[in-house]
Amino acid sequence: MILFAVKKQYLLLIAGCVWMFAGFMVMKTGYPFLKKSTSLGLILLGAAIIFLIFYLKIFSKLVKKHETRIRDYEEDRVAFWRFFDKKQYIIIAIMMSGGILMRSYHIVPDWFIAFFYPGLGFALFSCGTRFVARYIEFEWE
Repeated sequence: MILFAVKKQYLLLIAGCVWMFAGFMVMKTGYPFLKKSTSLGLILLGAAIIFLIFYLKIFSKLVKKHETRIRDYEEDRVAFWRFFDKKQYIIIAIMMSGGILMRSYHIVPDWFIAFFYPGLGFALFSCGTRFVARYIEFEWE
């Protein structure tokens, strides 16, 4: 018996909650930079472009990949942290560290954070809702 095991479909719900929380936090981090921007129209256009790139080209593919991996688990109950694989945890650690370092050492200008963070955060949050939708579909199968 695995300690902290959950039914595998709950991994989709956990992943969705984690992605939505992460997306919210990234948007929250970028909001003050967005708020003080003098070129709001351009910043929002940039955020929309970042959203589309990350949502369509990266995160949507990851949702599908992780959903397939979770559905393919042979066990009905698995450890709750297996909603991601090792590679994904490493990528998350690198992205978080990179974001913190960029802001702490002012590697990128404020206008970059003003459009990049809201776009990235909304893409993360949106894909989190896709995980939750997959969980609901899984429950109804």
